[in-house]
Amino acid sequence: MNAIIVVDKNKLALQDVPKPKNASSGHLIIKMLACGINSGDKLFIAGAFPRGIPASRYAIAGVSGVGTVVETGKGVPGRYKGKNVTVYRSLKSSEDTVGTWSEYAHLHYLNCAILPDSVNIEAYSGSLVNIITAFAFLKQAMSDGHKAIISTAGNSATGMAMLGICLAYNFPVVSIVRSEKGEKELKSLGATNILVQQDADFKEQLKEISQRLNATAIFDGAGGKILTAMIEVIPFNSTIYSYGFLDGQTPFSFSTKLLMKGITIKGFSNFRTQTILGAKNLESALNDISSIIHMPHFKTKLGKKFNFEEANEALAFSSTEGKAALFN
Repeated sequence: MNAIIVVDKNKLALQDVPKPKNASSGHLIIKMLACGINSGDKLFIAGAFPRGIPASRYAIAGVSGVGTVVETGKGVPGRYKGKNVTVYRSLKSSEDTVGTWSEYAHLHYLNCAILPDSVNIEAYSGSLVNIITAFAFLKQAMSDGHKAIISTAGNSATGMAMLGICLAYNFPVVSIVRSEKGEKELKSLGATNILVQQDADFKEQLKEISQRLNATAIFDGAGGKILTAMIEVIPFNSTIYSYGFLDGQTPFSFSTKLLMKGITIKGFSNFRTQTILGAKNLESALNDISSIIHMPHFKTKLGKKFNFEEANEALAFSSTEGKAALFN
């Protein structure tokens, strides 16, 4: 079968590799349709993926995608048979991993969420990584005793997934966006608590709404300037969970007197949460996600489609309108 292979850092090649013959115990063989290119894919190809993330046989690139289950192995729940699934192959380690940038992937079923028959599956070609991030964070915030979330991820894919998850679970979330365009997009998705960074009274607005909602869990996907502005006005005993570094070039600074407010700063990773670490928790999470994934918040914004022969061009593609996607 055709597969896109990592031949060197940031270099791909289309090669012929053995097709998976039979599904191993707990695994699925998936006929892949499309693979949205996420930041995790680019890290994988650059050789910078974190330790412990499962490699693929034959050095096949990619961690996300969508396709149809054509075979299930022993021990796989019957609900997966013949279903369309969105995948994120970093969730469950397996020595038998094959995929996802290939004609057929071979993945443990705990890397997959079932899609409803009614949806356009192309729209979920890069979705699961963002959804599981938002889901795991909500569970973490609730476990840590927080009552509301502030998200600096705005109207990014992760930010929209965070909004969708919080709406589905009736958990208050304040979304911070960069512009009125982002505000308009989130309003169309049902957001009621939106702050625009460019507003002159941004800090005053943030102080009022965070104290009113007791929003002490900050999901930070930006760092830098916005985090420096926020830390002065967020409530006492807040926790900043650093997930992304979009403004990584700008130093984050604060007065040490703010430590008297009991503010905690720590990193957030899916792979260190109870949602991912426990097989039963992960299976429950994927089932819950499958029940709400039809919501518009979880669709992948596709910017341009590429075929397998254009993999290097797809990797280099960049647009604010959407992600590149590889189609088999």
